[in-house]
Order: sequence, then structure tokens, then C-alpha cells
Amino acid sequence: MSSENTITGRNGKFAVEGTTIAKTTQWAVNPTLAGSTEWGDSDSGGYTNRAAGRKDATFTSEGKYSTVSEQFDLFYPGDTSIATLWMNNTTLYWDFPRALCDDFSMTVDIDTEEVIGWSSGWGADGIFYRPGQANAPARTLS
Repeated sequence: MSSENTITGRNGKFAVEGTTIAKTTQWAVNPTLAGSTEWGDSDSGGYTNRAAGRKDATFTSEGKYSTVSEQFDLFYPGDTSIATLWMNNTTLYWDFPRALCDDFSMTVDIDTEEVIGWSSGWGADGIFYRPGQANAPARTLS
């Protein structure tokens, strides 16, 4: 086996309202079901039946503070924005036409003098699209 058919996070990016967020170090997406229905009935033979409920997704992002493009000027808790999580520079991206920023934090370590870091948490507000999904909005990385 080789790494021939894999990609790394090297070209990953995070964009809000079409603006690439400077110094992003990582992002993570978690598509889930907001709920499901579980039941048993006369036809289930003592087993559980399940049906999917609403689709949902959340994501987080992290990075280092930039004095050129301050993250808290681009998004803050309570903001709803178009958010795109890029896996590469061209075609692979998760798209959130409307996402709610529900968390933002910064860490300043005076003792170690580490570069100031930030993190944010988001939730889909309506439909979202996985990479390559039909009818996804066409996005370009700027």
C-alpha cells in the first residue's frame, strides 16, 4: 500500500463570507442526525426499527491570531455567515450557506509566550453540503 490516493491537510482552508481566514491551523466537521425515531411493533419480531430524523452538522476551527486580519473582526458568536471548509484548493469542500458561530475563544499564554491561538465553534443553520454533493453551491477559493 502507498499514499498514492490520499490527500493531506496541507491545502486545507477555512473561509467565511468568501474571505479566507488567515493562519487557520485546523478544522473539523461533524455531520450527524439531530435525532431519530426508534420503535418496535407487531412486525419487528422483537427488534428495534429506526428512521432517520433531521440532518445536522457542526464544525470547529482553530488558528493563530493575525494582526493583519483579526479573526474576531470576521466572525463572532451570534454571527450567521456563509462558511466553507476547504480540503484542497479547487473542488473538495464542505459548504454551509448559513452557519451560526456559537463559540469563539482566544488563548494568551504569558508564561510560555506561545503564539496567541483562537478557536471557534459553528452549527449549520439549514442545509449544508458535503464535498461533491449534487446541487452544492459553486465556491472558489480567494
